[in-house]
Amino acid sequence: MNNSQHMIKNLFLIGLVVIAIIWTVQLAAAQNFSGRAGADEQVSQEALKNAPAAAPVTEVITETKDEILPPEVVNFVTGLNIEGSSTYTLGPTDVVEITVQRHPEVTGQFPINKEGKIQYQFVGDVFIANLTKDQLKEVITQRLSEYIINPEVSVKIIGYNSKVVYVIGEVGSPGKIFMQGDTITVREALVQAGLPLLSASTRKCPLITPSADGHPKKLQVNVFSLLYEGDLRENLVMKPGDTLYIPATILSKAMRVIQPVAQPIGTTADTGKTVMTGF
Repeated sequence: MNNSQHMIKNLFLIGLVVIAIIWTVQLAAAQNFSGRAGADEQVSQEALKNAPAAAPVTEVITETKDEILPPEVVNFVTGLNIEGSSTYTLGPTDVVEITVQRHPEVTGQFPINKEGKIQYQFVGDVFIANLTKDQLKEVITQRLSEYIINPEVSVKIIGYNSKVVYVIGEVGSPGKIFMQGDTITVREALVQAGLPLLSASTRKCPLITPSADGHPKKLQVNVFSLLYEGDLRENLVMKPGDTLYIPATILSKAMRVIQPVAQPIGTTADTGKTVMTGF
């Protein structure tokens, strides 16, 4: 056996030892966690037996939600819009559909160019960047009033392209998430990204907000508590350009290092030939 084969064999053995150590540590941590969880459950059951009668469930949930989050954040998380109007501000590459009743000649779909304008019939270029669709409706109605008596205008956004956040790392579909509002929550972004994989380490996930001065803002998000324990305090709000990184576990990283070394050994073993000799 030559030196290269000895070296490959040694690397393979070292890799197996590393995997065994990591697996043992994680198994011990899981057992400790399950033991603590069982003890906490017993304490909770004893406390419930001795506790006085609880208030109605609806009252408890409402009070807890108000204590953790202010009303405006609760409305945002639950998807409620008190005013009933869209707050999404339009930007380049978005697409809007403008409909004018009984006037198909000024009805159609209009992309917003890099200058933040649309090319509109009879009116010319209209600057609409940073406007909501309700504000755009008012602008178009005012401009068309010079040519049409009492125009009935409706506006619909059909292409949300100008605002994106990024979810990268150990998720089902890493990459861009197109926002349908000026902000998006971490939970919604993770759902659109395909949720964390089994190889993800979800206890400490960096949420990075870029900065022009070279000092980005970083926050740690406990994705496990958010998704699997319902802790809305971890449901932070992401703004356009933010990046959420879901790192890999130590075991996953170790396997990715060992796999390129172990694979050539298996490939070499498969090329072995058996020679049959006659009697």
